[in-house]
Amino acid sequence: MASEVAPRELPPAQPDFSAAAFYAEALLPPGRARVLPPAAFRSLAFARQEDIAVWACDWICVGAHAEIPEVGDLLPFTVGDHGLHVQRTADGLTARFNKAQHGGCRVVPLQCQQGSKTRCSFTSCGHSRDRGPIAAGELGDGTPQMHQYLGLRPERLLTAQARSWGPLIFVNLDAAPPDFAEAVTGAGTAFGFFDNSRGDRLATTWREYRANWKLLALGLTGLVDTPAASTSSWLAGRADSHGLDVAWLFPNLVLLADAEQTCALVLQPTALGQTLARITVFGRGEARPGDGERWLGLIDALARAAESAHVAALKWGTASRPDTIDAPLPLQASASGHWMQRALSARMTAARIDPTPIYQPSRAR
Repeated sequence: MASEVAPRELPPAQPDFSAAAFYAEALLPPGRARVLPPAAFRSLAFARQEDIAVWACDWICVGAHAEIPEVGDLLPFTVGDHGLHVQRTADGLTARFNKAQHGGCRVVPLQCQQGSKTRCSFTSCGHSRDRGPIAAGELGDGTPQMHQYLGLRPERLLTAQARSWGPLIFVNLDAAPPDFAEAVTGAGTAFGFFDNSRGDRLATTWREYRANWKLLALGLTGLVDTPAASTSSWLAGRADSHGLDVAWLFPNLVLLADAEQTCALVLQPTALGQTLARITVFGRGEARPGDGERWLGLIDALARAAESAHVAALKWGTASRPDTIDAPLPLQASASGHWMQRALSARMTAARIDPTPIYQPSRAR
C-alpha cells in the first residue's frame, strides 16, 4: 500500500503593493497611524514597483548647474533602474536616456538584478553605480565615456523632461509629467530656500548611508515637529531646536537652511538598504573653511538614527525579533513620516504597470 505524501506547504503569498489594504494602517489619522510594513523597506518587489510608481513619474532632482557649467558637460544620474544623463547645450539643458542602458551586456546579469547598483565600467547602465560629472573635454569623438552615454547620434536618443529651480536640476521620465511649479517650486516660494543670496556653490561631497532612501529622508526631516505647509509633493516646516527651515521634495530632495546657507541633499538608492546622498551647500560669495563640515556633522547624526530604523525594519517580524512576530507595527510618531506614507501610498496604488520599458517603445508585430 502506497504511503501518503504530505502536501508541500506553500510559501506565504507576496502582498499586493498596489492595493490600498497594504497601506491602510499607515494612513490612519495621526496618533493612530502605524509605520509602513517592513516590506516597504526590504522587499525587492516593492522597490521594483517604486521604480514604476515613483521614480518614473515624479520630478527627480539630479544635481546642480554648477556641476556642468560649460556647453557639452554631462551629468549622469540613474533614476530608479533607468540610466539618464543631462547635458548642457547651447540652448540650455537636454535630458536623455543613455545609449547603453544595459552597458555592454546582451541581457541583465543575475547579480545586477538583486536591487544593488554594481561597480562596473559601464556607468551608463541603469543597474550600475554612477560616475561624477563629465567635462566636455573628456567627451572626445570615439571615447568610451562618450559612446556609452551618447552613442554616435545623440539626437536620436529618447529624451526626458528637464527643468531648473534655483541652482538645481530636475528631470522627469514621464511623457506627461505633473506640473513642475506645483510639484517643486512651491516649497521655495513659501520658505525662500534659494533666494538671491544662496546661488553660489560653497561645498559638495557624496556620502553613503546604510538605510533605505525613505528612512534616510525621514531621518533628515524628522526635526520638524509640525509641518508649516505641505502638498502631495512637498513638505516644509521649521525645526526650532536647530534653527533650521526643513523641506522634503518627494521623493529625493531634502533641504536644510539656516539664516545664511541652504544644504541640499539629493538622495539616490544604491541598494534596498543603502542610499547615496549627494550633498551640496549653497550660499553667497566664496567658500569658507568648515562650510561643509558643519553640515556634515548634523547630517551624519541624523543618518545614524535612520540606519538604526532600517536595522529595526529588517528584523521586525523575523526570528531575530521573535517578540515582534504577529505583533502590531509601531505607531508612526513623526509628522513627516505620516506625510511620507500618504504621498507614497497615493503613488503606489495608482501605479501604471507596463511590461514594456519606457525607454524601449513597443514594435509592431
